[in-house]
Amino acid sequence: MTEPLGVVPPVVLPMSRDGGIDSASLERHVNHLVDAGVSGLWVNGTTGEFYALDVELRARAVRECVKATGGRVPVVAHVGDTSTDLALQHARAAVAAGAQHVAVLPPYFIGFGQEELKAHFRAVARVVGGPVYAYHLPQLAPATLSLDSIVELVAEGVLCGAKDSSSNMVWFRQLQARLRAEGTPLPVLTGGSSVADLGYFLGAVGSVSSTGNLTPRHLVRQYQAALAEDWTLVRALQEQTEELIARLTLPGLAPSPSLTNAVYKYVLVALGRIDDEHTARPQALLPEPARQHLDTHALPLVEHLESQEHPPRP
Repeated sequence: MTEPLGVVPPVVLPMSRDGGIDSASLERHVNHLVDAGVSGLWVNGTTGEFYALDVELRARAVRECVKATGGRVPVVAHVGDTSTDLALQHARAAVAAGAQHVAVLPPYFIGFGQEELKAHFRAVARVVGGPVYAYHLPQLAPATLSLDSIVELVAEGVLCGAKDSSSNMVWFRQLQARLRAEGTPLPVLTGGSSVADLGYFLGAVGSVSSTGNLTPRHLVRQYQAALAEDWTLVRALQEQTEELIARLTLPGLAPSPSLTNAVYKYVLVALGRIDDEHTARPQALLPEPARQHLDTHALPLVEHLESQEHPPRP
């Protein structure tokens, strides 16, 4: 399948109480996303709690997402881990599970140099039989590919795209400039939910915003506005997303990726899109004040954003 251009949500993975995958909820969630007009699915990202899954569970998540899409949109499977050998296990399993594309987060926890990182990406590309996506997330994997290394791997045919989740638009601008200067075009998706509008303006071909799990139609409208170069509307829709992010932030609780997953799952259960709010242990269920906050402030806005046929202009 072609490269996904547009809204590619990093799929929340519904879990059962025992830590397994809730297959019925996952199918329902995927169908909702695809019916909303997304261009692809990003599976086993941070929002998919990949860090808590073994090889088989990651492969099962890919397999069930591929089955649920029925070929309607491509599936990008993230296969990163702490070493090359572990990443290769995930890559082989993801391809066998039917993923159309593979994304690679550089090995985390232990820092590696550029030659080691380039060897890592080359090894994964060889195993999957084609180019892969570079997953740039320096907040959690600080030893990441440099601009020079990205250009080199694009020229070699190792990379077919990139996802920038840094929310660092200076870096994003520099990457786009280097790719143009070297004549090595590369489709780049933005990952930060708060910078989708800036990413589109600077040349992003789509967004992998976690809020796409909650408001996929809203983000599809923003992408369509960007294609039409209606930047006033793009900004207005982004401001609505910012309001949603603020309402999803829980007073008194320290933000973390795991807490974000707990928040999203609670909201999805409240909306009737999935059945269980459990996340990977040791993340606890949300306390009652947090639930009341989301019921009062976040849920009405999610429903409003998804129901708008004609988004407002400033």
